[in-house]
Amino acid sequence: MSTSSGTSSIDSRTRILVLIIASIGFLFDTYELLMTPLVGVPAIAELLGLPPNNPLVTDWTGRMLWISALCGGTFGLMGGWLIDRFGRKRIMAASIFLYAFSPFAAAFSTTLASFVFFRSLTFVGVCIEFIAAITWLAELFEDRKQREFALGFTQAFASLGGILVTALNGWIVIHSNEFRELPIPDVFNAHAAWRYTLMTGIIPALPIALLLPFVPESRVWLERRASGSLARPSLAGLFTPELRRTTLVTAALSACAYAAAFGALQLTPLRIIPGVPELAEQRAVLKPLQDEARTINVGILELDPALKAAFGAVPGLRELAAKRAKNRIAFRAALKADDKARAAELGVEFKALGEELDQLTAAVPDAKKSLVEREKLLKQLGDNREKQETPDKAIKARGNAAQFWQEIGGLTGRILLAILVLLAVTRRRLLRIFLVPGLLAVPLTYFSLYHTGGAGLNWAIAVCGLLVVAQFSYFGEFLPKVFPVHLRGTGGSFATNVGGRMIGTSAAFLTTNILAPLMPGVSTFDKVAFAAGVVGTTVFALGFALSFLLPEPKAEKAVEPARSVH
Repeated sequence: MSTSSGTSSIDSRTRILVLIIASIGFLFDTYELLMTPLVGVPAIAELLGLPPNNPLVTDWTGRMLWISALCGGTFGLMGGWLIDRFGRKRIMAASIFLYAFSPFAAAFSTTLASFVFFRSLTFVGVCIEFIAAITWLAELFEDRKQREFALGFTQAFASLGGILVTALNGWIVIHSNEFRELPIPDVFNAHAAWRYTLMTGIIPALPIALLLPFVPESRVWLERRASGSLARPSLAGLFTPELRRTTLVTAALSACAYAAAFGALQLTPLRIIPGVPELAEQRAVLKPLQDEARTINVGILELDPALKAAFGAVPGLRELAAKRAKNRIAFRAALKADDKARAAELGVEFKALGEELDQLTAAVPDAKKSLVEREKLLKQLGDNREKQETPDKAIKARGNAAQFWQEIGGLTGRILLAILVLLAVTRRRLLRIFLVPGLLAVPLTYFSLYHTGGAGLNWAIAVCGLLVVAQFSYFGEFLPKVFPVHLRGTGGSFATNVGGRMIGTSAAFLTTNILAPLMPGVSTFDKVAFAAGVVGTTVFALGFALSFLLPEPKAEKAVEPARSVH
């Protein structure tokens, strides 16, 4: 990199195109990842043929998150090597297309395995794209202030991704029945909202494909490769004496930032907010209904082997069961809308489907018995869910409000980081600007304000979002400066993907499964809140201690001196 000369001098039009591409990439990084909590449960429920609140659906939701994070970290590290070996722009483009087309493919999944596979590919694409983009930007701009602006403000678009996907998914849920039917087998819902939401993941592919031919590759990287002075990237190169400390400290700090996000912040809307004081009445109504739902779900799981055997023994029974299920769902919706004519029409249709069931299972009466018993349980569960609807909506609305404050805080943090970077604050001090307040804000939020709720908790969540998310932009700006050209992708990927996405994200399991059961509290929500406070405060303290070991980037030079390849 340079401060005045030596890298490609790009004109204003090209500079704008670069900023647009980077902004799209960062925005859809978050957009694609935050699809998972929106589509994961309904998708897994439909693919398994189980109600959304069934324990097996919950288990597989957690497994999918773990599998995708592991794949993202592993293949993201390989992607870092590819960035150094084959170029920043090329691998960035490939990763964007990967995370754009994989959710589109996932929308047509008919098995759980294919759905998990394509969601994992999306995670891999995001993990690679982030490192490719920050490395590319860091080497394109020769002026320090332009470079800092590009890295700081384009990353701010990442915080808009969560807001955009949430809003778009909400609109799709309302209008999905108006869309064209998807070409999927009849046993599935051809108007499932989760499928349409996944299809929107392809949006970034078109502008990226149109704009990429008009922007340059990193000239520093190209010149090194052309001259033969670009050393081959290797994982071992990160652990040479001159880079070992940088590699380990940046990975540990990245792990702390991701641990704060996944071990506290991301758990707040769904696993902590339902326990706030203002929702006490809703919790009291829901408790017996949730207990009843658990009992019904146990019965559904117990019938599952017999039903699968019936599907295998009677050809066409699975398809007929799907038709009856769609009819029941539509009938319940018609009753809810007080559409008596439509309800009567569906009643006649269900009677005809019953006659078809009698004919199909005449020789195998046990098959009919299994299906009918399961349908009775599903009706009970549907009735139970309707009773839960009013208090559940209130709890979800409170969780959505917390999510909104968290996103606004994160966006503010990214913008604040970008401003501070332009002011040339030293990198250790810059990181501590966000770490030190966290030592107060995190315990105050989860140990104290959680028990009072209200507006004070909303503001505290926003502050925590600011302090955590700003660190992600910090590393996006910092990492390209502390690794040599031939290891920028590999080093940044090791810190972000191995340290952050593989190790740091495991804090979610640590908080909910290991620490929460040991914590004080009346409810599960209280215990998770206390555990989140412990994890969040600990990693902020650890991050502060590690900041003293963080190397300051060397003074920037016009062009890094070429290294001979031996």
